[in-house]
Amino acid sequence: MGKRPGRILIALLAATWGFAQIQHKVSIVNISVPVRVFDGEKFVDSLKLEDFEVTEDGKFQPVEAVYLIRGSEVRRQEGPAKAPAPATSRTFVLLFQMAEYLPDIDKAIDLFFESVYLPGDAVDVVTPQKTYRLRDRIDSRDKVRRAKSEVQSRVRKDVLVLSGAYRSIIEDMLADLGAGDPETAEVNLNGYRLDLERLEALRTIDSESMSAFAAELKGRPGAKHVFLFYQREKVPQFNNRKLNEYLNGEHGSEEAMKVMELMSTYNREARIDREAIQRAFSDASVDVHFLYVTRNRRDPQMDVENPAVLIDVQMAEQSSPIYRVFKEIATATGGTSEASANPAALLRKAAAASEQYYLLYYQPQGYQADGKFHKITVKVKRSGLRVSHREGYFAVDTATPVKAEGKAGAKAGGEAGGEIEDIDVTGAVPAKGGPVPEDILKAAADYCRQLADASLDFVSREEVRERLSGAVATQASILKDTDPSDRDVTVGNIRDFVREWAYDYQLVRREGWAAETRVLLEENGKARREENASLRTSRFEHKFVVLGPVGLFSNEAQWIHEYRIAGEANMEGEPVLVIDVRPIGKEASSLFGKAWVRERDGAVMKVEWEPVSMGNYAAVEEFAKARRAQPRIRFSSEYGFEKNGLRFPSTYEVIEAYRMSGRTVTLSRTNVEYKDYKFFEVKVRTEVRKGG
Repeated sequence: MGKRPGRILIALLAATWGFAQIQHKVSIVNISVPVRVFDGEKFVDSLKLEDFEVTEDGKFQPVEAVYLIRGSEVRRQEGPAKAPAPATSRTFVLLFQMAEYLPDIDKAIDLFFESVYLPGDAVDVVTPQKTYRLRDRIDSRDKVRRAKSEVQSRVRKDVLVLSGAYRSIIEDMLADLGAGDPETAEVNLNGYRLDLERLEALRTIDSESMSAFAAELKGRPGAKHVFLFYQREKVPQFNNRKLNEYLNGEHGSEEAMKVMELMSTYNREARIDREAIQRAFSDASVDVHFLYVTRNRRDPQMDVENPAVLIDVQMAEQSSPIYRVFKEIATATGGTSEASANPAALLRKAAAASEQYYLLYYQPQGYQADGKFHKITVKVKRSGLRVSHREGYFAVDTATPVKAEGKAGAKAGGEAGGEIEDIDVTGAVPAKGGPVPEDILKAAADYCRQLADASLDFVSREEVRERLSGAVATQASILKDTDPSDRDVTVGNIRDFVREWAYDYQLVRREGWAAETRVLLEENGKARREENASLRTSRFEHKFVVLGPVGLFSNEAQWIHEYRIAGEANMEGEPVLVIDVRPIGKEASSLFGKAWVRERDGAVMKVEWEPVSMGNYAAVEEFAKARRAQPRIRFSSEYGFEKNGLRFPSTYEVIEAYRMSGRTVTLSRTNVEYKDYKFFEVKVRTEVRKGG
């Protein structure tokens, strides 16, 4: 039987780390306890060795030494003069347990690299698909910028892969609960049960794998901080009114009880060994900060053709079992738990809490390697202070090498979910005029594949404005039978003619088939209503602007084009590579030009098209030749709206100008603006990795 695809994060963590740890026998066992003491929200940094009391399993333990650590530096030390300084290196793990991508996650990653990270820190990033490791020292502004971009790109891409699978299951569940066309919708409880099982496969937690993850972290020196982002979960269920209908209607109480039982099965808490996980992380001396993201962007009303039928269905909260597990892990490790709709604010609080701490050392009285878990309690002698620390440790025999391994351990390195990918931020910065890095082209090809394969259904308001010089308007017979008040006069004696239209524009694309339709709403400021209207522009027309990038960067397009770096830019606060795209041969079979490509994921943000690649450029040349002029055409597309990782047009512009008699004359200007998007479907085909 094939393996279930895409088990999220925690189930694959052990597979992505090499977790053999070797301990050697020592004559004296020292137990270290990171401790944080707060007065309200303020860290107390004035405590001395004599202020602390430590007990183990209720028995008093003399504190041998205490260190005050801030960042990666020891700020104060008390204890034996010859006591060695503790390891103050830092390991950060950014772990994303999310099934929907939120742009605000980028802000949290920005904050981490700008305000938390210090040169020399080790950083791992765990996504729903794999683990990434920053292998190089990030010690310059350029490396920080590249690290942010690389991490954001990978997190976003991997979360979107899972998001597509997750969203597809939710849509199926809605359909099985009858949330569809009221004339044909039927309730399919068996299908709903299968959907719950599919969702369970994506969002399950594996206790052994989590324990193995903790065991690997235990072997790392210094301080270890895990920032765990978890996003709230909701699943569709019948509301009380619908359940009462089943109870009192023709279905009878037996059928109603089946529905109620089915709706309660999505509870994973009973299958999680919570105590084992808490103790494993506590033993590893890791502080886990649980960051609960309360917001998601999905509107289930957009997932059905007739939103009104959702009156029988509710999106029920299903986060509580996992929430409790993660919160208890944070408490057991001395970490923090916070909830907010703002991921960056969550990270800021967690980072502040992890920045400074006391490190206490003691030698357990009557220590025995009995393999048991021993509970630690730390108190301070000043009243009114809040103390957090790890819960305890396992007393193990260190004379024999210990190999900690969960059931996912056998998969390490063997399958897609078991690989660790290095992120290199030290490579040469792309040089202007040089070749485009392969990873950028691959990302752009992946983006175009998703765009080309996506199922799309959306409408927007399309506002078109065409300005023609008087000469062109006269030649085109546009001025005939028009109201003189519609004409606009520009600077000087040249009379220009302006026309404006507003359309309700719709594009539908499924399985390679696409159609765009327009309803004319306004013409020259006057209300109109014309179904299946055509574009009224006289000089240039446009079609399927949203699909423009596919002809530049798809896998097929990359066989017939060459790519050179034209520069770097910043759009929407993110680094963008400007790429010059040219056909390899002299003859071009499609549009080409200069594209602004977002470095982190290959999304095309803007294109300035080369005029010679226009389909009707021969007519432009004939027009210019007859007037002994040279064409100076410019046209561009900007993609300023984003939905489910795809960019949609915001503006389109064509400027038709000619160089004649020593001056440049603009004969026409066409501006198109897209606004007020309403998305009915933007479904990206996803591929969930196996083996996780």
